[in-house]
Amino acid sequence: MDQAKKLHNEGVALFRKGEPEAALEKLQAALSYAENNPHQQAEIFNDLGVVYRELEDYEMAHDALDRALEQFSALNDQKGQAQTWGNRGAILEAEEEYEDAVAAYKQSAQMFEAIGEDEMAMYVWQAISRLRTSQGQYLAAIGAYEEGVDNMPKGSFKKKILQKILRAPGKLIGNYDDQETNE
Repeated sequence: MDQAKKLHNEGVALFRKGEPEAALEKLQAALSYAENNPHQQAEIFNDLGVVYRELEDYEMAHDALDRALEQFSALNDQKGQAQTWGNRGAILEAEEEYEDAVAAYKQSAQMFEAIGEDEMAMYVWQAISRLRTSQGQYLAAIGAYEEGVDNMPKGSFKKKILQKILRAPGKLIGNYDDQETNE
């Protein structure tokens, strides 16, 4: 394994252990070794954006994600671009720029769907739903979740299950309304 990959993996592991400062050092070191590998640089910049978000250095987080997005775009790496847009949404959410966060998340979800990464897209739709729920926008939260389910592949077992779950509250409400009118 080359040095850049080794340091990158160590940085990610440190981040997952809750050590963002140590992760930052490893990722910055990894970047210096990845000079001749644009894809690896893009991945490191993307991860740096996540670490900077955790450290609440939003300016550096945006800068790192800008660089990741630029490189993923040059490489025509749509999955990398989708991941970067999702991370940008998380930064904007942390900055309480909620509408911009939703727009970034939607960009991410749509890109994931376009390349057939339906599970990843669903995670992003769930992030939008969670954000809208935290704002008290419950109908928008349900709408985001439903949009994610609607965009899953036709005939998908998971889609059928989620559609049944989403229809269940409506049936319960309908029954509740019927009971109220009969009383």
